[in-house]
Amino acid sequence: MSDVVSFLKVALERGVVDEPTRQRLLALHGELAGTPAAGGVFAELSQPSDADDAAIPGASEAPRFIRGFHDILITIGIVIALGGLWALASAIAVIPAIIVLAEWFVKRQRLALPAFTLTVMLVASVGVVVEAAVGGGGSLAGAFLFLAQVAALALFYWRYRVPVALAAMIWAGFSLAFFLILAAFGADTKMDSLFNTYPRLIGVIGLVLTLGMFAVALRFDAADRMRVTRRSDVAFWLHLAAAPLLLYSAFAILFGSDGFWWSDKPSAAEAMAAIGIVTLMVLIGIVIDRRAFVTSGLISLGAALAIITREIGVDISSITAFVFLAVGVIVLLLGSGWQQLRALFVEAMPEAIRSRVPPVQR
Repeated sequence: MSDVVSFLKVALERGVVDEPTRQRLLALHGELAGTPAAGGVFAELSQPSDADDAAIPGASEAPRFIRGFHDILITIGIVIALGGLWALASAIAVIPAIIVLAEWFVKRQRLALPAFTLTVMLVASVGVVVEAAVGGGGSLAGAFLFLAQVAALALFYWRYRVPVALAAMIWAGFSLAFFLILAAFGADTKMDSLFNTYPRLIGVIGLVLTLGMFAVALRFDAADRMRVTRRSDVAFWLHLAAAPLLLYSAFAILFGSDGFWWSDKPSAAEAMAAIGIVTLMVLIGIVIDRRAFVTSGLISLGAALAIITREIGVDISSITAFVFLAVGVIVLLLGSGWQQLRALFVEAMPEAIRSRVPPVQR
């Protein structure tokens, strides 16, 4: 049975079959191989264990992390061991330990959750080491930090081929460009001072660079519209990073702040403008079938609803509870009607766009 499962997995990754077909073939193989079939209320137990995933439209959007509790157990051990090493020694001692662990658990065993965890630990440890070495919080220090991140992640991806490492390397590359541009303007001061002095300039630079990262993510998506390869995993992480950066860069340009527009007594008009930007982000997410563009705006949406409720003088005993309820209902409506909304918007798009986004699943 394991050979058939592996064969069908390769066929799925290469686009020979789609996920529902793979599930039907697995069920047929189990039937022909004499797998005991249950009846009555237990009939569903004869289905493949991941059959429910295939029945959910868009279930392949996020990378798969866990193949069993073995992955979770190993990840817990990695976090505890590296955390203890960090406390006993320093962040620089963690880096070679990450490499040793990656050789066994990523290179040899190909465990997805430990690979993700080790990538995150690498980013954190390299960041702490470089920050301690260069000091300060100016643009040049930021450039050195992200240059080191790019180098470390490039080597990590070259050796272990972890999709999140490639995505993090691309993100770090755009972050490096951001700080180099600030340094070229001679703005080697603390980031807080820069945001206070040039909020819209920084917002424009951030928006342009984030649009570049968003374009790279779309390129990965267009190369794998059915989302059966690791290109889709890279795109997932890039969209997850790009969505909030796009949102808060737009806020910085519009409101002339650091992006957290609700922290300085905003008006109802500003709240309505924020809702408009969040709505645009949601529409983008619906068209490209990426829910990160919905989740990135939840805080802003909640803040805007709270401000509008307060400004119009609605007598609600707990505005916070009302905001939680309203945001929750909106998220549930979007989640349950996602594919119907996609059909509404995507089918109205030109063929040039429809041919580059995932097809609507009914």
